[in-house]
Amino acid sequence: MLLRRITQHVKDQNWFAVLLDLAIVVFGVYLGIQVANWNDEKAGEAQAKVLLNRIYNDLNNDLLSIETELKYQAVVRNYSMTAIDALNKENSVSDEQFVIGAYQASQINTAWSNRATYNEMLSTGQINLIKNEELKADIFGHYAVDYANTDLMTKIAPYREYIRGLIPVHIQDEIKEHCGDIVIDVAHSFASSLPKTCDLDLPDEDFHKTAKFLRSKPEILFNLQFQIAVNDTKVFNLESFADVSKKLMKAIKENQ
Repeated sequence: MLLRRITQHVKDQNWFAVLLDLAIVVFGVYLGIQVANWNDEKAGEAQAKVLLNRIYNDLNNDLLSIETELKYQAVVRNYSMTAIDALNKENSVSDEQFVIGAYQASQINTAWSNRATYNEMLSTGQINLIKNEELKADIFGHYAVDYANTDLMTKIAPYREYIRGLIPVHIQDEIKEHCGDIVIDVAHSFASSLPKTCDLDLPDEDFHKTAKFLRSKPEILFNLQFQIAVNDTKVFNLESFADVSKKLMKAIKENQ
């Protein structure tokens, strides 16, 4: 319709009308482009909010995982210190609790990092939907290292292999059956908890013989203390990462 009108104005040599019609066409195209850009921008802002909410939830799940792991490590450390006391002949530790503590000190667990949203944003380029450059830099910095898979977090001290080669299998089986890991639901996945106390229905003589055998090994104290040091390093790093995660969560909330 408009093209026919412009053609007619050209035939009539009505140049003012031609210019007016062309201006209407140009303005219409410009307006259409602006509306499309505005819609794209609004859609991008909405998607950025969705992605930031997902990152926030991932960070919260990290905290839940870390909290579970810290509780686990605290129980392991208590068992470790019971074994230490027994070796140092402090606090009247029974042979049963010494053997159980020595075994439980070798228990390991791990936290995990939730990186699905970040990896998706990075691979699709949607990270650029976040217009706050400082927040974007904080996200990049936070996920630069996968904390759960660093050497400090995955290190297993030699004590685990060492002590499980010394304690009789039937005692290990009893500990695993009655005082081993308990699977629990955490952050839409699962983790483990460890009973704080453990008592076994085995003959006292079994514990006396095993405790005497363990005490005859001069290197056991060194290995156990090194095990504690390795776990303490993990705990320190977990607590530090939790603090960093909380700061990023706060920054995300402030940006919304």
